Amino acid sequence: MKKIIALLLVAVMVLGMAACGTKAPAETTAASGNNPPAETTSSSGETTATTYPVIRFAYTKMFATPSEPKVEEAMNEILRETCGCEIDLVAIDFSNMQQQFNLLLTGGSDSIDIFSSFWYMPLSTLVANGQLADMTELIKDYPEVTDLFAEYPSVLECCKVDGKLYALPTFGAYSSPNLVLCKKTDSDSANIDWSTVHTLDDVTRVFLEMKEKNPDHYYIPGAVEPYYIPKDIDTLGDNNFLGVLTDPVNSTTVENYYESDYFLNFMENVRIWQANDLITPDPMSNTNPTLMSLQFGLCSATPGYGFDAEESCYEANIQGQYGDNLVGANISGRLVTTSNITTYLWHVTSFSKNKELAMKVLAAFYTDSRLCGLLGNGIEGENYIVREDGTLAFPEGKDMTNCGWTGIGASYSLPNVSGCPVWFYQPADLWDQLWESNKEAVFSKAMGFTFDATPVADQITACSNVYAQYYLPLINGEMDIDEGIATIQKAMKDAGIDLIIAEKQRQLDEFLANK
Repeated sequence: MKKIIALLLVAVMVLGMAACGTKAPAETTAASGNNPPAETTSSSGETTATTYPVIRFAYTKMFATPSEPKVEEAMNEILRETCGCEIDLVAIDFSNMQQQFNLLLTGGSDSIDIFSSFWYMPLSTLVANGQLADMTELIKDYPEVTDLFAEYPSVLECCKVDGKLYALPTFGAYSSPNLVLCKKTDSDSANIDWSTVHTLDDVTRVFLEMKEKNPDHYYIPGAVEPYYIPKDIDTLGDNNFLGVLTDPVNSTTVENYYESDYFLNFMENVRIWQANDLITPDPMSNTNPTLMSLQFGLCSATPGYGFDAEESCYEANIQGQYGDNLVGANISGRLVTTSNITTYLWHVTSFSKNKELAMKVLAAFYTDSRLCGLLGNGIEGENYIVREDGTLAFPEGKDMTNCGWTGIGASYSLPNVSGCPVWFYQPADLWDQLWESNKEAVFSKAMGFTFDATPVADQITACSNVYAQYYLPLINGEMDIDEGIATIQKAMKDAGIDLIIAEKQRQLDEFLANK
């Protein structure tokens, strides 16, 4: 699992149509109807090959996947026996994800049966569009799947709309604390003790200490995407922060983020970063994802979020991706929100002509580790090798870009990788760490709440435009901080953020009253 890429959500996960090796004819696909496995008999009375119904399954890829036919056949060897069907893998490229999914989720002859909505579209939108199958009854035949989440029942509640189940979450960690990562050479130059770093204010303190020792280095990767997304508040599913809970464990009061103490404290730190030249130059021209800015040497540190700073540094240092070892610290606690859960969801589509069989296949990916191992890692000897200690590595001369499969490994974006071997750069107990981290987490009072933006759609559009115009220049230090704060606050008011907050509060209160 190249989880260090997924850290801070800069994973360049890609999904695009690729040629499949053993495709079934269109008339046998699940989306166009299928029959149970059957042997056919020739005119001479000889029995020929069994014909299996086919389920079309979309998967993510980062690079070219010439091994797809072998992966598909290996999966089919399992699925013919366990599910009485075959799978047709459909690759989707991130660079063209929206267009491809829009085509595959319209009910045409090439519709898919199973997919993950990661990076594509929110659950509520997919349901409103009629693109998802109601899984409420379908899942009842697979208690072994729902039992995976028995310890945290609110996790499955986050996958429901109007009381109906439209998705399954992945089995793994449900919180991503804010953290900071830094090159060790810079840290050592200022004798930084990372055990004293617990908040964003602490981050600013140590960045200033390192800047004094390394005046030509930068510690904030300003760019055309946010370098810092708060993970200790509940955004209520809105990446533009149009009504949030800043104290989600104790309060259900929806606040104007741009007038909150939380935002103003963030801006005080940005003011210091701006005044002390901590932000990389010309940030609005930097199109690199956050970690790539660190990898390419544009900066020597970055705030962000991920599973855990120590584990992220462990992986990065073994792989040697950054030209230096990394050190760092978590700077927030573990908070579980609906948004965390709904980041990685798997669905049966409404266009599947055999939803029961599609559900059976999806359930198998939660209970048979061989399937997620193939989906994540590919074929042993071709896409990876098994080392003497049982961990995985790329074959000699290969890496994630040319191994012939997705390059993402058995990632926590897949249904359930807890039974898969880890890679050589990962802790041996990584899957246990991921699940056990949930015991440390606290849950937002708004768990399971999904906001219906329809009543304030015009205001959402207007406020989103304000965000797009001002937010990045402001946090990148491209505006006077005081003027920028006043400008974005007024523009949000004029665009109708108060109406959004009032509607969001009304819906949240109603949701909580009916729980």
